[in-house]
Order: sequence, then structure tokens, then C-alpha cells
Amino acid sequence: MAVVLMVFGHTTSALLSDAYRVGDWVEVWAFQRGLTSGLFLLLAGLAFSVATSRHWPAHIRLSMSLLKRLRRFVILIVLGYSLHFPVAHLAELATATDQQWRRLFAVDVLQMIGVTFIGVQALVIVARTRRVFTAATLVVAAAIVVATPVVRDLDWVPLAPLSLVAYLSTATGSQFPLFPWSAYVFLGAALGQLYARWGASHPTEFANWAMLVPGAALTVLAFYIEGLLGPLAAGESGWIPRDVLLRAGACLVVLRMLAHASQRISHLPRVFGAVAQESLLVYFVHLCVVYGSVWNRGLYRSYGEALSPVQAIMTAIAVVLPMIALAWFWNRLKHGRPAVAKRVVVLAGVGLFVALI
Repeated sequence: MAVVLMVFGHTTSALLSDAYRVGDWVEVWAFQRGLTSGLFLLLAGLAFSVATSRHWPAHIRLSMSLLKRLRRFVILIVLGYSLHFPVAHLAELATATDQQWRRLFAVDVLQMIGVTFIGVQALVIVARTRRVFTAATLVVAAAIVVATPVVRDLDWVPLAPLSLVAYLSTATGSQFPLFPWSAYVFLGAALGQLYARWGASHPTEFANWAMLVPGAALTVLAFYIEGLLGPLAAGESGWIPRDVLLRAGACLVVLRMLAHASQRISHLPRVFGAVAQESLLVYFVHLCVVYGSVWNRGLYRSYGEALSPVQAIMTAIAVVLPMIALAWFWNRLKHGRPAVAKRVVVLAGVGLFVALI
């Protein structure tokens, strides 16, 4: 659901004309889009945590499993930067402008998730035990939320390289800096530990006490955050902690509703699992389709912010359905003919790199 809403939201946002972005519904739409991002990141942290719990000893020491995991995180970061590559060929980087370098280093969700996962993995190694790790992720998530107004209001450009500043500030064009977006991943990691230790065998209690109650509490806390943070809430970015708490609380309540509904479903079609498992492929391909890349033009460059609501919705559906089909086909190929799938990945990667040369 989070993947489909993400694709649908990106497409409509890129193509809907400004003439229709008026009225109260725009704020509701913007909140829903932010909720989709928070839900996606929270579930990413949860999935990381559940996967780690299954083989905990292998992830607290140097092992092949740990190295393969770190390689995946690096691939996320590389793919994120490739989507923002500012020139047609590698040689042109030598004469790239400051604006083009800013575009290259702008941090999107892939870089943010990759770097955050490296941090979460480091926390696993330091914590050693799952109980300590759970507590530490909650503390880190809270610290990130509280520190966000200070971090976001500082002028980092004179203090650090542009590539590092992009992870801390939106001033360089980043859409998903670590503050506050990584807090959702850490919160999801804590939730995943609770699920792995207790929730899987007590789904109803988990849905109520680990989702509904904390979600409602965070939602209520969001309305009192200004009084709790004091001077921090008065800055230019003072609204962010309140917004994060509100969205995180809403995400937990939504997850509780889904958990409750899932108890009435004995089996989901394979396509649901395929889309979830191939979320990285869907994310990368649909951004190329919608926004374009160094390899293709994209819908935005042709119809950006020029369509009516009906046109934008129909186009979004026309993007969502092929993405679902792609995920389903690729998932079947990976599981049915893994050797062929690996060769396709290598050929695709070489082809994209050669195009840059």
C-alpha cells in the first residue's frame, strides 16, 4: 500500500497544474503525501529490524552476511545519487556548475535510507543485545526529532563540504535530510524488535499496545509540542517536531487498522508480496518515468504541473499499473530463474554506466 501510494503521489504531484492547487483539500493532500513517506520509512525500519532479529548473531560481528548487507546499503546510496546525476556524461563533471553539483549531492530518500541503515546497523553492533538495541533506537529517534529545529536552522554551508551538508539541510536542495526523516526509520526499527519478540505471537495485543496506544499518544503530544520544546518551537523549523510526531502517530494508527484487518484475511495474492519485495526497483524506475533522469526525459519535462485533476489521476494510474506488473514479473524471475535475473542486473548496470561514458 505504501509503495502504491508513493508512486501515485509522486505522479499526481509532478503533473497536477498549479491552477488546481487551491483550497483546504491541498493541505489534506499534502498531509497524506507526507504520511505516505513516513509510513514507507517506518516500515523500512521495521523490515530491517525483523530481518536482523532472525539472524541476530550474524549481524553483531564481522561476517559475510554483514558485508552483503552493507553492500546493499551502499547500492541504495549509489542509486540515489544516480537519479540526480546532473550531466549527460561523466567527463562533463569537470566543468559542472555549482548548481549542478548541488543537484548531484541533493539527498533523496534512497541516500537517506542507505546512510540511516548503516547507522542502525552500527547501533546493532554497539548494543549487542536486542533489548538494549530497542531502547537505543527509541532514544535516537527522540533525539533526532528534538534536535531537528537546531540542525535545520544552522548555516552548515561554511562549516562542511557540500556532500555532507546535503544530509543535514534542505538549503542545498535535499528533500530528505537525516533530520528529521531518519527518526521514522529508527522508530520502525524499535517497532520491529517488539514485533519479533512479542507481536508475531500476540498480533491483537501488539496492534493495540505497540501501534494504537503509542500512535494516539504521539498524535496528542503533537498538539502540545510547542510548550514542551519552548524556544526550539519558535524557530523557523520549529514546526517540524510537531509535524513528525503527528505523522508518526497517524502512521501507527493506520498500521493498527491494517493489522486488525489482516486478521480477517487468510491469504493475499502473490502480487502484494512482489510489490513489497521489489520496492527498490519500483522506486528507481518510477522516478525515472515521472521525473526523468540522465538516461531519459520523463513525464515531468513534458507535462510538468500542466494537467487537470482527472488527467493527472489517469496518468498516475497508467504509471502505477505497469509498476505493479514490473514488480510481479521481476519477483517471479528472481525466484524462478535467479541466474538469469543476476545476468539481467549486471547487463543493465553496465549499460547504464556505458551510457554515461
